[in-house]
Amino acid sequence: MIEGRKSPVFFRWIAYLGVISILTISGMFVFSAIKISYSKDFGRDETFGLEGTVQRQSYKLFLTWGARGQGSASPLDYIFIKALDEMWQKSFSNIPHNVYYRLNSIFWDLTAGLLVAFLFFIYFYRKTENSWILVMQLGLICMALFIFYFKSYNMHFATQMRPYALWNSLGFVMLGIFMLRGASIWVLVAGVLLAFTSSGALLQIPALAFCRFLLRIVDQESVVDALKETLAIFTLPVLVAGYYASHADKFIYVTTPADYQKYTDEFYSFWKSKGRIPLVSGIGILLTIWNRQWRGCTAVFLMTFLLYWLAPVINKNILSSGFFFTSRQYLYLDLIYPFFLLMLALVLPGYWQLRKNKLFSPR
Repeated sequence: MIEGRKSPVFFRWIAYLGVISILTISGMFVFSAIKISYSKDFGRDETFGLEGTVQRQSYKLFLTWGARGQGSASPLDYIFIKALDEMWQKSFSNIPHNVYYRLNSIFWDLTAGLLVAFLFFIYFYRKTENSWILVMQLGLICMALFIFYFKSYNMHFATQMRPYALWNSLGFVMLGIFMLRGASIWVLVAGVLLAFTSSGALLQIPALAFCRFLLRIVDQESVVDALKETLAIFTLPVLVAGYYASHADKFIYVTTPADYQKYTDEFYSFWKSKGRIPLVSGIGILLTIWNRQWRGCTAVFLMTFLLYWLAPVINKNILSSGFFFTSRQYLYLDLIYPFFLLMLALVLPGYWQLRKNKLFSPR
């Protein structure tokens, strides 16, 4: 393996390979998602979302009171669907509706995947001096992108007219930026958009804020400075998510002890099936916590670890409010797998340098 300086020609070919690889995987995703969308009819929830929510509310009503009749009142996805609905009636009615209305979900998944993949690749291209390490980083990015696009939960919601694809995509973008840049204005922007999309942001954003704050205290930074940064970045998204959560309709799906026990059993069966998530999160924490430059990664893994173990409490509160359990309420947990691969790509040069120093340091 050749160490040291960049070979401009080789690096240029790696850049070409990176662009082609990312676009190819993204193209495969779009083709697959459209094909699946075409082959399946609208589900009951999709029909109600379109006819019972989107077509009955104005943009003003969405913004002021949220999406009525939905478990999460955060309106952003429904606003996009309303715009698509108006365009379909005027200009695109020749496109099958089961494809057309799902293009919104496909578009946001595609955009999130492209944005995160290119953010990481451009960052590595600028920072990595070893061309072979850059090739390995590109491979890890492509693997992470493939998992994000094609893992069953994501493809399932990418081919539905539901807000879950946008929610998952914005979570992927927010945490991806956080891994690279830590707390920044772009994390604030992504957090606000996330809060406009799902009440689930009331779990994700405070958890990330707490982990960021905790790690700054561990690093013996000023409590006041850590608190100021946390409030500056995370207060507005929490307020937005809280506002729409307070406007959500009340549901009474859980009315008897038998209902409560049924959904509790379903939750614990699901929760146990996700037992690898705290293990992967724990490994991610151990691999990154010793280097302060990787604090963004550590915070993301610590957040997921925390949310996994809080899930039984979260589920108990959901059932007590009258709503039922569904696995999509915990959609964000599975993002740990693409993030683990992106973390490996990020720490690879540091571990390689550490290995080299240990091998060649004088005894």
